[in-house]
Amino acid sequence: MLLERMTIGMLATNCYILAPDKRGPAVVIDPAGEIKTIVSRLHKAELDCVGILCTHGHVDHMAGAGPLSDAVGAPVYINEADAGALASPRTKLIGLAGGVMATRPRQVRFLEDGEKVEVGDVILEVLHTPGHTPGGVSFYLPGYLFCGDLIFQGSIGRTDLRGGSLQGLLRAVKEKVWDLPDDTRILPGHGPETTLGEERVHNPFLRGLSSARTGSE
Repeated sequence: MLLERMTIGMLATNCYILAPDKRGPAVVIDPAGEIKTIVSRLHKAELDCVGILCTHGHVDHMAGAGPLSDAVGAPVYINEADAGALASPRTKLIGLAGGVMATRPRQVRFLEDGEKVEVGDVILEVLHTPGHTPGGVSFYLPGYLFCGDLIFQGSIGRTDLRGGSLQGLLRAVKEKVWDLPDDTRILPGHGPETTLGEERVHNPFLRGLSSARTGSE
């Protein structure tokens, strides 16, 4: 499996390329901008982008979704609750998202909780994980969790922005993430990767959280 991380824009958004093999079908997760760089990497590796996956509807994660979709002809996947962000007027986002010209994608498909996104023989499960935004989702395959701004190393995503909810975020972690194996790699929207086991022990926001199977927090 091929997994590559690129850090994009002033907010240092993690954009991921995921593919079953070194060439063939691939998806791009959270294309914040720098579309020429992403497309160049896809072409160089002989990867065919078949989907653009957005963990949530904040501009520093999906500003490049429309331009990338136009460039590679792939649909954009996002939860319907956050899809309104894709309809924003054409706007120049300098620095924040790598200077990308954000436009509404022509192909948009809505993600639902429990849905499976297939990329060759790699199957990503969609987990609805709101709290940072109402339509926040994470993408899980055994050993890996692409969680956007849900969990960071030693921290969690902001919940003070419009549509945010601390209670909702903690509930999402408890119900959708906390029962995954300790060695699951947490691939966040910003900052270094970590593991679920590390965050169980060291994350002050999550340390007291119990499993959804064992009762209350």
